[in-house]
Amino acid sequence: MSQDIEHALAAAQKHLMAGRLDEAATQLHAILASAPDHGEALARLGYITANQGDHARAAQYLTQPSAYLSMSVDQLNFAAQVCQSAQRHDDAIALFERCLAQFPSHAASLYGAAMSLIQLGELPRALAMLEHLCKVQPLSAEAHYNRGALLGRMERYEDELDAYRQAIALKPRFVRAYVNLGVALRDLWRFDEALLQFKKALSIDSNDAGARTNRAQTNLLLGEFEHGWREYEWRWRDGTGSHGFPHTTLWTGAQPIAGKTVFVHHEQGFGDTLQFVRFVDRLSEGGARVVLRVQDALLPLLQNYRGAAEIIGETAQVPPFDYHIPIMSLPFALKLRAADLAAPAPYVHADDARIRQWDDLFAHADRRPKVGIVWSGSTTHLNDRNRSIPLGQLKPLLDADADFVSLQQDVRDGDRACLVQFEQSGKLRDVSARLTTFAETAELIARLDVVISVDTAVAHLAGALGKPVWIALPFMPDWRWQLERSDSPWYANARLFRQKTRGDWSDVVAALRTALDTLHSA
Repeated sequence: MSQDIEHALAAAQKHLMAGRLDEAATQLHAILASAPDHGEALARLGYITANQGDHARAAQYLTQPSAYLSMSVDQLNFAAQVCQSAQRHDDAIALFERCLAQFPSHAASLYGAAMSLIQLGELPRALAMLEHLCKVQPLSAEAHYNRGALLGRMERYEDELDAYRQAIALKPRFVRAYVNLGVALRDLWRFDEALLQFKKALSIDSNDAGARTNRAQTNLLLGEFEHGWREYEWRWRDGTGSHGFPHTTLWTGAQPIAGKTVFVHHEQGFGDTLQFVRFVDRLSEGGARVVLRVQDALLPLLQNYRGAAEIIGETAQVPPFDYHIPIMSLPFALKLRAADLAAPAPYVHADDARIRQWDDLFAHADRRPKVGIVWSGSTTHLNDRNRSIPLGQLKPLLDADADFVSLQQDVRDGDRACLVQFEQSGKLRDVSARLTTFAETAELIARLDVVISVDTAVAHLAGALGKPVWIALPFMPDWRWQLERSDSPWYANARLFRQKTRGDWSDVVAALRTALDTLHSA
């Protein structure tokens, strides 16, 4: 090492010790200008940039010298955590495993490797790491809790319950473990036990938003709307979302709104907006001037919605208002019960003038039913793995004597080959290139006899349009579809087709095929 580099390293270290990160970085960059692969300079720059919050650049700096420098376990672990923060999980795992090669029971590396393996979908390897961690730290409630969360994701529910119970035995006031245990019991349809766990969590911390929100969803699932809507307001306190408006102007149903401007703003997904927009009318009927904000993708469809005086997109400037309310808080503020959920259908309308753009699609249509189909939802949805159906599993349905049109806008890589095959055989027509807005999808739905969909926004769109919609539901449905019933209080023309066995869509597909055959013969 040249004397100049030694001096620069020493100067950089002094700056680092004094907290002068920018000055230290300047010295280190000077070293790299003459020696681009200088390991110590790269490692120290990685430390600096990580402390400045630039994890992507820090990971770049740290992975270069890690390949050839001898690094301590602490240094390797730090580099791995930075890579993890930068979403470079393969690099993170490699670094954690280098730590474990030296110290097989290094707890931080076992946990870190497991978290990155989960992100990459390598669940069995992640579980092996967490099981080892539980042996290393048998008295760690957090270790058993994390193992339980992974077992739940792997649908090993009984093992998940055992892991949470171990965590609670070690830490009797472990609120999150009670909440997760309640969710797991709910997934097993053990609702009384689930509600008891949420109650235990709240006896420890009455302000725990996770316990409140999950109890709300359980009560809504069971049709206990009064309790459900009230506690569903806790969703804004669980750290997963914020509406960004002051609580002082929140309309709770107690304040008079006649002559007032009420700003109703969207939240969560497209389907939620389409489902709950029906309640906006009650505000205008009560004398309020309603300003409605919806997602930009829904604006062309809802721009003339009758219940609002003004409708804006999510990027538009918010006009002055007296009160605001998130759209899914309307049932609570309006004190709605089960009988109040229905809306006159249709309450959303396709553009009559534009419906004819689909004439070419049905130019040679015969008497067969015209069926729109959606088999998967958004990949970002928390329950997407359970609610979506691989397209290939729908072959018995697509063999029916019907004219099938895909309403699927985003086709997953795993479904593309199957879609091409169904197209080439004439079983399914893909018009996704023409479905650029919800308004266009609505116009196509208006030309169909029935829509068959998994639990996604198109199901709500068809229901809001008053179109017959058959909805395929997983074993544990979202709370809005409740349990066991084949109809829905939300949509008069909806039929619900439910899994009998978790993860098995064969009975649902067979029932849909029977219903379609009956429709054709009618």
